[in-house]
Amino acid sequence: MIDNRLMNTALAILLRAFLILIFLGCLLWQVWVVPTLAQENASQFPEVAFLAAPYAAVVIIGIACMQTALVAIWKLLSLVERRTIFNQRAFVWVNTIIGAIALATVLVLGLGIHLLGIINVGGPGIALAVMAATVCGIAFLLLMLVMKGLLRGATSLEDELAEVV
Repeated sequence: MIDNRLMNTALAILLRAFLILIFLGCLLWQVWVVPTLAQENASQFPEVAFLAAPYAAVVIIGIACMQTALVAIWKLLSLVERRTIFNQRAFVWVNTIIGAIALATVLVLGLGIHLLGIINVGGPGIALAVMAATVCGIAFLLLMLVMKGLLRGATSLEDELAEVV
């Protein structure tokens, strides 16, 4: 049988490795992929070339939201490892994740509304992508709000137990 503490340590190391990989992937997208795609689309579709820079900036900010959530997850993992997750410091990081998700979702929805409704460019694929990203963002936001409620309840129980002991 594997020691629970050893398994938790291994899982934490694995999670940190994946957080680093995702963060670096996001960085690659911010500095190379998004600007390159924006430039190529501006060349391919000159009628909307004026949108390339602002749209690229919004996408880069959206990716930064994801990176912010990754850092917050890293911090929460540190609290779990130190067995101090059930205190008020955890709420700062959970709120950071919630804020990052909310901002990214609003950015996706705003780009979609602007592109499809105001500029009147893009087809059903863009509409479906915007709807899917918005629904997923809202679902993840609601999930984090539920998790925050669970953390609040567990923190209250931890505080009550500390008072009893």
